[in-house]
Amino acid sequence: MKLARPRVIATLVAIGLAASVTPALAQSAEAEVLFRDGRKLIKAGKLAAGCAKLEASERLESSVGALLNLGDCREKLGRLASAWSAFRKATAMAKRSGGDTKRELEASRRASQLEPRLPNLVIQVTAQIAGLVVKRDGELVDPALWSTAVPVDPDRYEIVAEAPGYVTWRTEVAIDNRSKRKLVSIPQLQRAPTPSEPRVEAPVARPLVQSPTVIAPAARMVGREPGAWTTTRKVSAVLAAAGLGAIGGGVYFGMRSKDLEDQANERCPTVLCVDAEAVRLNDRAQDNALRANILYAAGGASVVVATVMWFVGKPDSETVVSPSVGSDRTGVSLMGRF
Repeated sequence: MKLARPRVIATLVAIGLAASVTPALAQSAEAEVLFRDGRKLIKAGKLAAGCAKLEASERLESSVGALLNLGDCREKLGRLASAWSAFRKATAMAKRSGGDTKRELEASRRASQLEPRLPNLVIQVTAQIAGLVVKRDGELVDPALWSTAVPVDPDRYEIVAEAPGYVTWRTEVAIDNRSKRKLVSIPQLQRAPTPSEPRVEAPVARPLVQSPTVIAPAARMVGREPGAWTTTRKVSAVLAAAGLGAIGGGVYFGMRSKDLEDQANERCPTVLCVDAEAVRLNDRAQDNALRANILYAAGGASVVVATVMWFVGKPDSETVVSPSVGSDRTGVSLMGRF
């Protein structure tokens, strides 16, 4: 009876050790399987899939061999910055482990070869303000890296700068392997409007609304007058003068619209604009353009109607003239005896 207890304890200890060792072995086995699959895919020419397997293996259990293969795969894909990072990490790991001089030297050599070819991105902050945060593709950029050349892979990156009480600034930059040094300069952020101030918003594209067709009241001319200046022709002269005046007004508003648009573009040449004055100038330009279009249409219709009325306005005639003006057409309808 006295020997039973030590045996039970020994059994429990063995079970505990087995339980503690099993997860580590399973994790190592998973990393090894991913590593082998990645090598097979790379040999088959499937670089992207092979790199993904090696990255998963390295995340599970980092090793010098996995890092060397991963760096080589990334370099073949043109992801030079990621390859350089893998070789640098492999160098440090081999140096710490000791006794792995051959692979340490190989990793260091590969990293040194890549370094002159690396594309770099510099995010420069021209004016620092309290609470300023800079992000690259949604990831925070440490202030220590501001105005520092950082190796990056070829891609398109969104740079965002924001701070409490200020309007968020953002831009997009494209990087390729020929971009040795790409500079993005973050300007002074504009203060956000207070509740008593008008809200600054980017211009919104407005849908084109087709104006309804306008049917002018029919002009009825009946009777006979001696001479060339019949009632119809007198009305046509008035319409012609009014039409020419409307066209002249259209020319004025058109030139005014162009001038306002040029001023807005000068203040804010980008597509997305947060400059309140530029937005106001743009709105005024659109309003003037609309007035010009309306006056052009009305003036053209009046001139057309006046011309028709002049030719048909002879004595002993009865004519009903109905001009119509729309956003995409100008016309006239005639009814009567000629």
